[in-house]
Amino acid sequence: MENYSNTMENSTATVMIKAEDKNLQDLQGSVLQARNLFVEFLSEAAETDSTEKFPAKSFQNIAKAGLLIAPLPQKLGGFGLGLENGTTYKLLKILKHFGRGNLVVGRVFEGHYNALLLLRLYGSDEQNKRYAADVKNNKIFGVWNTEAADGVKIEPLKNGKFRLYGAKTFATGVDFVERPFVNAALPNGDWQMCIVQMEKVATKVDASWWNPMGMKSTRSFRVEFTGVEISQDDLIGQPGDYYRQPYFSGGAIRFAAVQLGAAETLFDETRKYLRDLHRTKDLFQQTRLGEMAVLIESGNLWLAGASKKSEEYTNNPTQESSENFLAYANLMRTAIEQLCQELMNLCVKCVGARGLNKPYHFERIIRDLTIYLRQPAPDASLAAAGSYVLESETPSDDLWEI
Repeated sequence: MENYSNTMENSTATVMIKAEDKNLQDLQGSVLQARNLFVEFLSEAAETDSTEKFPAKSFQNIAKAGLLIAPLPQKLGGFGLGLENGTTYKLLKILKHFGRGNLVVGRVFEGHYNALLLLRLYGSDEQNKRYAADVKNNKIFGVWNTEAADGVKIEPLKNGKFRLYGAKTFATGVDFVERPFVNAALPNGDWQMCIVQMEKVATKVDASWWNPMGMKSTRSFRVEFTGVEISQDDLIGQPGDYYRQPYFSGGAIRFAAVQLGAAETLFDETRKYLRDLHRTKDLFQQTRLGEMAVLIESGNLWLAGASKKSEEYTNNPTQESSENFLAYANLMRTAIEQLCQELMNLCVKCVGARGLNKPYHFERIIRDLTIYLRQPAPDASLAAAGSYVLESETPSDDLWEI
């Protein structure tokens, strides 16, 4: 595993510490708050199904509920969500609840969490304090890493600053994500993380680049950064840190949790639709709903297993536990992608053409989920998991020990 020894030498390679009982109770309250926001999220999702809009009210409610600061360490005023022992499953549950209400909200919040995790892993104490203050002021963070051939380059200047050139695509949350990681290639090709304070710089936004079938209000536009200057304090970690494992690929368990949330809503809305039409006695509908129930429960078991594997690594960060977690994460994202695809097909059969009309939520959720399921390197992820189990001599009964 490349850079593994460097990862282990880094004092931030493992960030999980023992959580106090009170903090766990606060986090349980956060899970309930996320669940209770479902109705408002679902309503705003229908109102903001446009590339010109954004679920701003949902994020105001997230901030009011204390969920925007939840990923911060306790010493910086947060709950240590996803950082402290016993909190990973709660993180995945919160992400799932956000996905239940609105996949766009889940997508943006997952990026916010990812950015704060990268800061915790690789940022200095001073950087973590500075950016924690921004989170407390309701700034949304994100990670803008994707780019085309004209991707972002970073060049050192004689005055000690750095200048950016090039553009990012799929820049989620434009105009609302104010603290994105805008990762860039150094002159030697190494990949450097940096945070851009968007209100302090001038960029060129191409909104016409984003015209998808779903996830419209993520506002994942193309952003041109040429000419933007940043300081040394805006650089996070060392070159290459962003791709260190298992944190890079292991993050798949988070977007899979969001995806599962949308599948749960399709399941619940299908049941309500059939009950309202008094079609619950139809044998074929009963069979389809039975199949959907199997899929949903399978997804939730994968969620629980992934949280366990994640914490096994952070409690004992060895190469063996890293590889085991990565293989499980790849299996989990694959399984949830497949069950979401199958569940959408069953849902459409259940509700027919009538159910795919507004004001029902089915067609919008299916459009959004179809787009959000398209995550990077699905085949490579499954092949990596297959390689792991092929090379392991551990009996299948002991392979995961869930």
